Amino acid sequence: MPPSVAELLRRYRETGQTIALSRALSMIEAAPARVPEFSPATGDPLVHRIGVTGPGGAGKSTLVGRLIASYRATERRVAVLAIDPSSPISGGSVLGDRVRMDRVSDDGVYIRSLATRRAPGAVAVAAGAMLRAIESTGRFDVIVVETAGAGQTDVAIAGLVDTVVLLTVPGLGDAVQAIKAGILELADIAVVNMADRPGAEETARQLRSMLDGHIKILTTVAADGRGVDELRAQLDATFADLAHTGQLAVRRDAQARNQLFVTASAFLDACVADIPVDQPLSDMVGALLEEAARRWRT
Repeated sequence: MPPSVAELLRRYRETGQTIALSRALSMIEAAPARVPEFSPATGDPLVHRIGVTGPGGAGKSTLVGRLIASYRATERRVAVLAIDPSSPISGGSVLGDRVRMDRVSDDGVYIRSLATRRAPGAVAVAAGAMLRAIESTGRFDVIVVETAGAGQTDVAIAGLVDTVVLLTVPGLGDAVQAIKAGILELADIAVVNMADRPGAEETARQLRSMLDGHIKILTTVAADGRGVDELRAQLDATFADLAHTGQLAVRRDAQARNQLFVTASAFLDACVADIPVDQPLSDMVGALLEEAARRWRT
């Protein structure tokens, strides 16, 4: 009988065998609604859950790669869930983010790509369960979730992490104002990447004017690492402030509630997939309940 998710995670926790963690995450990704709840790792400090989002082409994976190196320089262990758009052929991840980050991999780094599988919000359905599985091993200090290319309405990342970093680039123009109505209102830190390009200061000025000091605005050049250590220091300060003010507990509670909804929705979606639609509504409801009961028992 093949090992369970819990057994594989225990094996990784005790031995550090990466293959065990990878197999556990593959099982979770395949059936996110059928995995057990995970107890978070305990200790001080807690694992910092970070989300990095922004439009395609903003340099998210390059920035995350530099962040990994910055955290490793402080001897902290980092796991990354890099969410790629689904392949139109296989439905799986195209692995572009993984390729760009692998140059910073070492024993204190774990990188896992996963596909959106056409889920809304630029975040895969299984991401929350996979994040908590990684956290439960107690082997990481920081877990970064990098979304697929996200627009102003792609706010699902805020339901998974403690700190949201929104990446922008020079030349957005009127798009900056549009972003304000969506993900920017949920971000903790906004970063103008590619700050060596014309228009970077104007983009930063627009953001500061709109936000009126509500969140931090930083600039980076991820390609050569400029500003990345400052971003890492700001992430540390933001996390410490959340813990000190009690907002971290509030956000963790919201994350747990969000994950309950996501898991239930995934479970019902799987049940609905096997229900014929060409029958009376009352029969469909009854069939759905029967299918849900059957799946829950198995």
